[in-house]
Amino acid sequence: MSEAGRPRLSAVPGPADRDRFWAAIEDGLDELARGLVARIRAELPSYALLPESEHFRNVRSLYETMTRSLAEGAPPNPEVLQSIRASARRRAYYDMPVYDVLAAFHHAHQELWEALRRSDLATESLLVELVGPMAHWSQAMSQAVVDAYVAQQGGREQHERETRARFFDVLHADGPGQDATDLMRELALDPDGEFTVLVARNRWWPRESVDALQRAGRRITGVVHADARAGLLTIVSQGAVLDDVVALAAEVGGESRPLGIGLTRPGLAGIRLGLGDATRALRLAEADGRAAVRFETDWFAAVIPDLAPLLGPLLEPIRRVAGEQPDLADAVVAYAESGFTLRGTGAALALHPNSVSYRLTRWHQLTGLDVRSFAELALSLVAITEARRNT
Repeated sequence: MSEAGRPRLSAVPGPADRDRFWAAIEDGLDELARGLVARIRAELPSYALLPESEHFRNVRSLYETMTRSLAEGAPPNPEVLQSIRASARRRAYYDMPVYDVLAAFHHAHQELWEALRRSDLATESLLVELVGPMAHWSQAMSQAVVDAYVAQQGGREQHERETRARFFDVLHADGPGQDATDLMRELALDPDGEFTVLVARNRWWPRESVDALQRAGRRITGVVHADARAGLLTIVSQGAVLDDVVALAAEVGGESRPLGIGLTRPGLAGIRLGLGDATRALRLAEADGRAAVRFETDWFAAVIPDLAPLLGPLLEPIRRVAGEQPDLADAVVAYAESGFTLRGTGAALALHPNSVSYRLTRWHQLTGLDVRSFAELALSLVAITEARRNT
């Protein structure tokens, strides 16, 4: 350290010495504040979001408050800490990282200490006296910043939670949803974009699990919003890889919990249709004991329970045959799933093609349905599915 930079050795300074010291420090606060603002904005790019004039006023006021408090030997009072918290909340409003704000307050502490140490009126005994109070100020400022960010984040989460609830109110309502566009934008969703809906049974998803899933959704690319009501957990995702969303649901709710996945569709109307898709897929997942069913690949089986009431008179005699002759029903299903060939069906059932032909002919004789006709094969499959579902 140079002689000019080394504080003078002296006895404990008297009142007059202290007054001169603090007066000199106060005279240099404008320059000190300008230098700190320049340093912070050069080293922390996020501070470009904060208007420079506001930034300077904040720093100048903080330095004035700190120096007067240190001169009086007083700790940071509640009003001062409230002012620091208010400044921190303002930075949170600008989405400035808390780490940058803490770094800026650290720079403020560091620069003021250097100004105290470099003063021509500084003495070693005076600086030693200031070590404790300066450390107290640093700790108090850091805690005030953290408290402000925690409170601000809590407020944001509460606002987002309320907005999400209103959005799902609109989603589940029958009306056109005039407020949906604004709500979707507040939730970082593109109202004109495409959405995928996933559903699970509400009984497997207590509120804490839904909240955990919502938090976990921030770890993946895209936007995910979850809500539990009307017996269902509903997940609306946009821009997310579907496998990532399914993996998160399994991670939070358990891999064995059935999940239905709807078609990807555009807009609010698409979300509502996707909710229906996903609910049908969930019903199939539960019936088959599967962890996840995608409507895209299993749409036919997923809609059969909706078709059955419409086709009741047609289905009843066929369903009875399917229940009484399960080997014939197995042959029909295998035929549909094996490329509509006797050889492929025989391989699937470990039967000779002639045996397959016999079973399909017998099905025709008992039901009047020829599986070589698309419509009659489809009706056969609906009846067989319903028969199996009710056994």
